[in-house]
Amino acid sequence: MKKIYLFIITVLFSTTLFGQIYVGVKGGYTMSNISFEPVEETKMLFSDGIDLGVTFKHFNAKYVGFQADLYTTNRGYRKPTDDTNLYTFVRVNQYIELPMFIQFRINLKVAYLHVNAGPYMSYLISAKEGDNTSGEYLIEKVKFNVLRDNRFDYGLMGGIGLSYDFRWGTIQAEARVGYGFADLYDHTYTNMPKQSIAVTENVNVAYYYTFGKGVKSEN
Repeated sequence: MKKIYLFIITVLFSTTLFGQIYVGVKGGYTMSNISFEPVEETKMLFSDGIDLGVTFKHFNAKYVGFQADLYTTNRGYRKPTDDTNLYTFVRVNQYIELPMFIQFRINLKVAYLHVNAGPYMSYLISAKEGDNTSGEYLIEKVKFNVLRDNRFDYGLMGGIGLSYDFRWGTIQAEARVGYGFADLYDHTYTNMPKQSIAVTENVNVAYYYTFGKGVKSEN
């Protein structure tokens, strides 16, 4: 067992030593919706606030690396409450989200073009909902029901963007789309839909500080 641990530590140390590590902070803006089955008329929810968090990248090959982010994000949906579309129900969910990507990048000389693809996991920490039937939105905090509300979400996420290495760090800008596999509401609960999965669009900007030798990551 000690030999196995020693081997793992050696591999991780070697990967770090001969690769390039990026550690940074990021901010973003999310637009989202929920896809229901049976189909319900819903509208996209524009983010109630900015996504904020930390991000990490590692490259020890020329074209392929790894990226992971950890941040808070608000997403949910809007739904008309009458046929006139004058009144709307709003649900806003705040998640802690962790996407993990394989990143493919190409050096365009002026910047890197990169493509991200991989799974994500989210945990719902709070939610609020309400409508504007009184003339203005009255939003209240949701009291979670463990039999109805699903706190965990997971799915696939992908994006495309550009990054540029300055002497003082790296700036990366990206656009993403995500598709969930877990339901927001448990379909076995009374009057809940058979499906309620998240669909998201996101734009974000990150700043990275770089550790390691870039020359090695180009070999």
